[in-house]
Amino acid sequence: MIGKNDIDLYKQFVKTIFKMRYKGSLLGFFWVLLKPFFMFIILFVVFSSVSGQVGNLTSRQYAVYLLSGLVIFTFFNEGITWGMGSIMERADLILKINFKRDIVVISALTMALINFGINLLIIAVIGIVLNIHFSLLSALYILLIGLVMFLGMYGISFFTSIWMVYIRDLAHITELAMQLMFYASAVFFPIELIPERFRFIVQYNPIAIYIQSVREALTYQNIVNFKFVIGSLIASILLILIGNIYFKHSVKRVAENF
Repeated sequence: MIGKNDIDLYKQFVKTIFKMRYKGSLLGFFWVLLKPFFMFIILFVVFSSVSGQVGNLTSRQYAVYLLSGLVIFTFFNEGITWGMGSIMERADLILKINFKRDIVVISALTMALINFGINLLIIAVIGIVLNIHFSLLSALYILLIGLVMFLGMYGISFFTSIWMVYIRDLAHITELAMQLMFYASAVFFPIELIPERFRFIVQYNPIAIYIQSVREALTYQNIVNFKFVIGSLIASILLILIGNIYFKHSVKRVAENF
Protein backbone atom coordinates (compact mmCIF):
# COMPACT_ATOMS: atom_id res chain seq x y z
CA MET A 1 0.00 0.00 0.00
CA ILE A 2 1.48 3.35 -1.05
CA GLY A 3 0.83 6.15 1.44
CA LYS A 4 1.27 9.91 1.33
CA ASN A 5 4.53 9.65 3.27
CA ASP A 6 5.92 7.28 0.63
CA ILE A 7 5.01 9.69 -2.17
CA ASP A 8 6.55 12.63 -0.29
CA LEU A 9 9.72 10.63 0.34
CA TYR A 10 9.85 9.62 -3.33
CA LYS A 11 9.63 13.27 -4.41
CA GLN A 12 12.32 14.27 -1.93
CA PHE A 13 14.63 11.52 -3.16
CA VAL A 14 14.19 12.62 -6.78
CA LYS A 15 15.00 16.24 -5.82
CA THR A 16 18.02 15.13 -3.82
CA ILE A 17 19.35 12.92 -6.62
CA PHE A 18 18.90 15.79 -9.07
CA LYS A 19 20.89 18.17 -6.84
CA MET A 20 23.63 15.64 -6.12
CA ARG A 21 23.96 14.61 -9.76
CA TYR A 22 24.88 18.13 -10.86
CA LYS A 23 26.33 19.55 -7.65
CA GLY A 24 29.39 21.72 -8.29
CA SER A 25 28.84 21.71 -12.05
CA LEU A 26 28.88 25.07 -13.82
CA LEU A 27 26.44 23.95 -16.47
CA GLY A 28 24.37 21.78 -14.14
CA PHE A 29 21.34 20.18 -15.78
CA PHE A 30 22.43 21.41 -19.23
CA TRP A 31 24.81 18.44 -19.30
CA VAL A 32 21.72 16.33 -19.98
CA LEU A 33 21.48 18.15 -23.30
CA LEU A 34 25.15 18.65 -24.06
CA LYS A 35 26.44 15.08 -23.69
CA PRO A 36 24.22 13.48 -26.35
CA PHE A 37 24.49 16.63 -28.50
CA PHE A 38 28.30 16.53 -28.73
CA MET A 39 28.25 12.78 -29.33
CA PHE A 40 25.68 13.41 -32.05
CA ILE A 41 27.83 16.07 -33.74
CA ILE A 42 30.94 13.85 -33.79
CA LEU A 43 29.16 10.77 -35.11
CA PHE A 44 27.13 12.76 -37.62
CA VAL A 45 30.23 14.36 -39.15
CA VAL A 46 32.08 11.03 -39.36
CA PHE A 47 29.31 8.66 -40.47
CA SER A 48 26.62 10.71 -42.21
CA SER A 49 27.99 10.20 -45.74
CA VAL A 50 28.64 6.47 -45.29
CA SER A 51 25.26 5.84 -43.67
CA GLY A 52 23.56 7.84 -46.40
CA GLN A 53 25.12 5.71 -49.12
CA VAL A 54 24.49 2.37 -47.42
CA GLY A 55 21.16 3.03 -45.68
CA ASN A 56 19.68 5.30 -48.37
CA LEU A 57 19.13 8.06 -45.82
CA THR A 58 19.19 11.77 -46.52
CA SER A 59 21.29 13.91 -44.20
CA ARG A 60 18.07 15.09 -42.48
CA GLN A 61 16.83 11.55 -41.97
CA TYR A 62 20.20 10.41 -40.68
CA ALA A 63 20.22 13.26 -38.16
CA VAL A 64 16.97 11.98 -36.62
CA TYR A 65 18.14 8.37 -37.11
CA LEU A 66 21.35 9.01 -35.17
CA LEU A 67 19.89 11.20 -32.45
CA SER A 68 17.05 8.77 -31.72
CA GLY A 69 19.56 5.92 -31.36
CA LEU A 70 21.69 7.94 -28.95
CA VAL A 71 18.68 8.98 -26.86
CA ILE A 72 17.29 5.44 -26.54
CA PHE A 73 20.68 3.98 -25.66
CA THR A 74 21.43 6.78 -23.19
CA PHE A 75 18.11 6.09 -21.48
CA PHE A 76 18.98 2.41 -21.22
CA ASN A 77 22.51 3.10 -20.00
CA GLU A 78 21.42 5.58 -17.34
CA GLY A 79 18.51 3.44 -16.15
CA ILE A 80 20.58 0.28 -15.75
CA THR A 81 23.55 2.08 -14.18
CA TRP A 82 21.64 4.33 -11.80
CA GLY A 83 19.17 1.62 -10.81
CA MET A 84 22.03 -0.76 -10.03
CA GLY A 85 23.78 1.78 -7.81
CA SER A 86 20.66 3.07 -6.07
CA ILE A 87 20.95 1.06 -2.83
CA MET A 88 24.66 1.80 -2.42
CA GLU A 89 24.11 5.52 -3.00
CA ARG A 90 21.52 5.63 -0.22
CA ALA A 91 23.38 3.34 2.21
CA ASP A 92 23.61 6.07 4.86
CA LEU A 93 19.83 6.59 4.91
CA ILE A 94 19.08 2.88 4.83
CA LEU A 95 21.17 2.42 7.97
CA LYS A 96 19.41 5.25 9.83
CA ILE A 97 15.80 5.49 8.62
CA ASN A 98 13.04 2.92 8.29
CA PHE A 99 11.21 3.31 4.95
CA LYS A 100 10.25 1.26 1.89
CA ARG A 101 13.58 0.52 0.21
CA ASP A 102 12.07 0.18 -3.25
CA ILE A 103 11.49 3.95 -3.21
CA VAL A 104 15.26 4.32 -3.56
CA VAL A 105 15.24 2.25 -6.74
CA ILE A 106 12.27 3.94 -8.43
CA SER A 107 13.59 7.44 -7.61
CA ALA A 108 16.95 6.66 -9.23
CA LEU A 109 15.20 5.41 -12.37
CA THR A 110 12.97 8.48 -12.41
CA MET A 111 16.01 10.66 -13.09
CA ALA A 112 16.76 8.58 -16.18
CA LEU A 113 13.12 8.92 -17.23
CA ILE A 114 13.23 12.72 -16.83
CA ASN A 115 16.38 12.92 -18.96
CA PHE A 116 14.73 10.69 -21.56
CA GLY A 117 11.66 12.93 -21.73
CA ILE A 118 13.77 16.04 -22.25
CA ASN A 119 15.82 14.36 -24.96
CA LEU A 120 12.63 13.30 -26.75
CA LEU A 121 11.53 16.93 -26.83
CA ILE A 122 14.88 17.84 -28.38
CA ILE A 123 14.36 15.19 -31.07
CA ALA A 124 10.91 16.63 -31.76
CA VAL A 125 12.29 20.17 -32.09
CA ILE A 126 15.14 19.07 -34.37
CA GLY A 127 12.71 17.02 -36.46
CA ILE A 128 10.46 20.05 -36.91
CA VAL A 129 13.43 22.22 -37.88
CA LEU A 130 14.57 19.59 -40.41
CA ASN A 131 11.00 19.27 -41.75
CA ILE A 132 10.62 15.66 -40.61
CA HIS A 133 6.91 14.91 -40.24
CA PHE A 134 5.70 13.13 -37.11
CA SER A 135 2.34 11.47 -36.55
CA LEU A 136 0.37 11.15 -33.32
CA LEU A 137 0.39 7.38 -33.63
CA SER A 138 4.19 7.25 -33.96
CA ALA A 139 4.58 9.59 -30.96
CA LEU A 140 2.33 7.38 -28.83
CA TYR A 141 4.24 4.30 -29.93
CA ILE A 142 7.54 5.89 -28.91
CA LEU A 143 6.08 6.72 -25.50
CA LEU A 144 4.93 3.11 -25.18
CA ILE A 145 8.45 1.90 -25.95
CA GLY A 146 9.82 4.30 -23.32
CA LEU A 147 7.35 2.93 -20.77
CA VAL A 148 8.26 -0.68 -21.59
CA MET A 149 11.97 0.09 -21.24
CA PHE A 150 11.38 1.87 -17.94
CA LEU A 151 9.41 -1.04 -16.50
CA GLY A 152 12.01 -3.53 -17.71
CA MET A 153 14.86 -1.56 -16.13
CA TYR A 154 12.84 -1.23 -12.92
CA GLY A 155 12.46 -4.99 -12.73
CA ILE A 156 16.16 -5.54 -13.50
CA SER A 157 17.18 -3.01 -10.84
CA PHE A 158 15.44 -5.00 -8.12
CA PHE A 159 18.10 -7.65 -8.71
CA THR A 160 21.18 -5.62 -9.66
CA SER A 161 20.81 -3.09 -6.82
CA ILE A 162 21.09 -6.00 -4.36
CA TRP A 163 23.90 -7.72 -6.25
CA MET A 164 25.87 -4.46 -6.30
CA VAL A 165 26.09 -4.51 -2.51
CA TYR A 166 27.84 -7.88 -2.57
CA ILE A 167 29.75 -7.61 -5.86
CA ARG A 168 31.33 -4.15 -6.15
CA ASP A 169 33.01 -5.14 -9.43
CA LEU A 170 29.55 -5.23 -10.99
CA ALA A 171 29.88 -1.51 -11.76
CA HIS A 172 32.98 -2.12 -13.90
CA ILE A 173 31.46 -5.19 -15.53
CA THR A 174 28.35 -3.19 -16.42
CA GLU A 175 30.41 -0.34 -17.84
CA LEU A 176 32.23 -2.75 -20.15
CA ALA A 177 28.96 -4.46 -21.10
CA MET A 178 27.43 -1.08 -21.99
CA GLN A 179 30.34 -0.25 -24.27
CA LEU A 180 29.89 -3.54 -26.09
CA MET A 181 26.11 -3.06 -26.21
CA PHE A 182 26.57 0.37 -27.78
CA TYR A 183 28.25 -1.15 -30.83
CA ALA A 184 25.97 -4.19 -30.84
CA SER A 185 22.86 -1.99 -31.04
CA ALA A 186 23.66 -0.21 -34.35
CA VAL A 187 23.27 3.15 -32.62
CA PHE A 188 25.11 5.18 -35.24
CA PHE A 189 25.24 3.00 -38.35
CA PRO A 190 22.78 1.07 -40.53
CA ILE A 191 22.69 -2.67 -40.00
CA GLU A 192 23.67 -3.06 -43.68
CA LEU A 193 27.23 -2.10 -42.69
CA ILE A 194 27.55 -5.28 -40.62
CA PRO A 195 28.67 -8.45 -42.45
CA GLU A 196 25.60 -10.62 -42.97
CA ARG A 197 26.87 -13.50 -40.84
CA PHE A 198 27.11 -11.18 -37.81
CA ARG A 199 23.81 -9.33 -38.22
CA PHE A 200 22.02 -11.67 -35.82
CA ILE A 201 23.86 -9.84 -33.01
CA VAL A 202 21.80 -6.73 -33.77
CA GLN A 203 18.65 -8.46 -34.99
CA TYR A 204 18.18 -10.33 -31.70
CA ASN A 205 19.39 -7.51 -29.45
CA PRO A 206 16.36 -6.06 -27.56
CA ILE A 207 17.86 -2.56 -27.34
CA ALA A 208 18.59 -2.58 -31.07
CA ILE A 209 14.98 -3.60 -31.70
CA TYR A 210 13.72 -0.72 -29.56
CA ILE A 211 16.01 1.68 -31.42
CA GLN A 212 14.87 0.39 -34.81
CA SER A 213 11.22 0.72 -33.75
CA VAL A 214 11.69 4.33 -32.65
CA ARG A 215 13.58 5.19 -35.82
CA GLU A 216 10.90 3.73 -38.07
CA ALA A 217 8.21 5.60 -36.15
CA LEU A 218 10.11 8.89 -36.32
CA THR A 219 11.46 8.75 -39.85
CA TYR A 220 8.73 6.92 -41.74
CA GLN A 221 5.78 6.86 -39.28
CA ASN A 222 5.85 3.06 -39.41
CA ILE A 223 4.84 0.90 -36.45
CA VAL A 224 7.20 -2.07 -36.45
CA ASN A 225 8.01 -4.81 -33.91
CA PHE A 226 4.67 -4.21 -32.16
CA LYS A 227 4.32 -7.83 -31.01
CA PHE A 228 7.82 -7.69 -29.56
CA VAL A 229 7.04 -4.48 -27.65
CA ILE A 230 3.80 -5.93 -26.21
CA GLY A 231 5.61 -9.15 -25.32
CA SER A 232 8.32 -7.09 -23.62
CA LEU A 233 5.65 -5.19 -21.68
CA ILE A 234 4.21 -8.43 -20.31
CA ALA A 235 7.71 -9.76 -19.54
CA SER A 236 8.62 -6.50 -17.78
CA ILE A 237 5.56 -6.65 -15.54
CA LEU A 238 6.37 -10.26 -14.61
CA LEU A 239 9.99 -9.24 -13.97
CA ILE A 240 8.82 -6.48 -11.61
CA LEU A 241 6.58 -8.88 -9.68
CA ILE A 242 9.33 -11.49 -9.30
CA GLY A 243 12.03 -8.89 -8.70
CA ASN A 244 9.97 -7.17 -6.00
CA ILE A 245 9.66 -10.44 -4.09
CA TYR A 246 13.41 -11.04 -4.36
CA PHE A 247 14.18 -7.44 -3.40
CA LYS A 248 11.99 -7.40 -0.28
CA HIS A 249 13.47 -10.69 0.86
CA SER A 250 17.09 -9.68 0.23
CA VAL A 251 17.17 -6.00 1.17
CA LYS A 252 16.74 -6.83 4.87
CA ARG A 253 20.28 -8.22 4.97
CA VAL A 254 22.19 -5.72 2.82
CA ALA A 255 23.00 -3.36 5.72
CA GLU A 256 25.49 -5.92 7.01
CA ASN A 257 27.64 -5.40 3.87
CA PHE A 258 27.71 -1.58 3.64
